[in-house]
Amino acid sequence: MFYNDPLEISADVWIELLTDREVTTEPDLIILKIVYESKNHEIRASEIASRLNILHHGPINLQISRFSKRVIRKTGVQPPLRRDGKPRWWHVPFLGYEKAGRFPWIMRPELVIAFEEVFGQSDTEFVYSGEITIEDTSSLSEGTVRQVFVNRYERTRHARSICIAHYGSRCVVCGFDFEKIYGPIGKDKIHIHHLIPLSEIQKEYEVDPIRDLRPVCPNCHLIIHSKREPFTIEEVRKMITMSRNG
Repeated sequence: MFYNDPLEISADVWIELLTDREVTTEPDLIILKIVYESKNHEIRASEIASRLNILHHGPINLQISRFSKRVIRKTGVQPPLRRDGKPRWWHVPFLGYEKAGRFPWIMRPELVIAFEEVFGQSDTEFVYSGEITIEDTSSLSEGTVRQVFVNRYERTRHARSICIAHYGSRCVVCGFDFEKIYGPIGKDKIHIHHLIPLSEIQKEYEVDPIRDLRPVCPNCHLIIHSKREPFTIEEVRKMITMSRNG
């Protein structure tokens, strides 16, 4: 069974939520980072716990539940519901499916886009250089568990600038141009799409802005990431062509 309930939270709202430390805490970011960097942004809670050296996935579920409740309180939107009418809290940031009694989490496309916008185009790399704590003493016999993150990925503003200088700021999929439509306020307003997902690289590497990046509009970016294995730019172009010719 695949869980794909609609949730009225756009990428722009997720950006606000990710940058609001009353909503998204450091432990939340640790978990979201692991999901984002997993292949196709998909992973099970038990796998997250293993990476953090936590003995059981219960604390991960609890952390995401708390995060989701803060998101719902902040936005006032209706959370996805179970058949009995109770909220399915993990389903606020994630899609997912049931397979052999297990429930893999898939980061929602809107959250993927927001995560890239917040942590992929800032001057500060999204890197934890010290010890980060996820704590839940009611579930962990050892009390506090600490994990040091050592993976570093270069997602800098400089790379974004080179990409735009080469390709321009029009969407390479549909041709949308923010500056043409909105005037000067739209200059260089465009998402930057990674052709090779970081989750498939799993090591520190140097981005080639011309080879690895493409400018795409938010709509096309959302469609690209709307399935577990992202669509290619060519596939989305064909969708547009078929829709126009249909």
